[in-house]
Amino acid sequence: MDLSLIQKVPLFEGLSSEALERLLQATNRKAYPKDATIVEENEVGDTLYMILSGKVKVTNIGPDGKEVILSVLGDGEFFGEMSLLDKEPRSANVVSMEKTEMMLLRRKEFMNLLENNGEILSKLLAVLSSRLRHANAQIRSLALLDVLGRIARLLLDTARKEGRRLLDGSVVFRRPTHQEIASMVGTSRETVSRMIGDLSRDGYIKISGKDIIIKEKMEEAFPSS
Repeated sequence: MDLSLIQKVPLFEGLSSEALERLLQATNRKAYPKDATIVEENEVGDTLYMILSGKVKVTNIGPDGKEVILSVLGDGEFFGEMSLLDKEPRSANVVSMEKTEMMLLRRKEFMNLLENNGEILSKLLAVLSSRLRHANAQIRSLALLDVLGRIARLLLDTARKEGRRLLDGSVVFRRPTHQEIASMVGTSRETVSRMIGDLSRDGYIKISGKDIIIKEKMEEAFPSS
């Protein structure tokens, strides 16, 4: 593994070459195929996972046996830090959504890194704060929005995170499956299909092969607050 791969992880931006070299010696690189379970809820965890390429979903299984997708993480993002910090069991499952390559860092090396690099601690706290805000937004969405509103907000949030802006101001990104959307907003796949059809018919979105295009007027129709 070379330094350029580690530098792809925003958590490590600003580290000196010497610190990056030490980090390089402490990490392992591992590839996972699509649909591989990387982390299981309630298992003991001692590893921080950093995504070099690919995408994973963070999930829980509800009382009815249905999968609930809490978040989707991609290139440069990380997970597993909670169990490293509090030594508690894993709080969720993590499953690869496509072929995914990871960089793995054990607890001892992770804690040494935090102790010797205050900037990394600040970045870690910022990420944890962002995830808490995201969780609060999800709870608020489930409590206050109808299904159509929840789907629209999810698509807008995904467009903001993963999308590429086109010349006409719209945003295109690889669309999640209807089942994935259903698992993220707490409804059925059939309902998602119907609502996606409504959004398309009303001109808020356009389906183009495996991509979805979000029109500018959708943000106005479904504001974040």
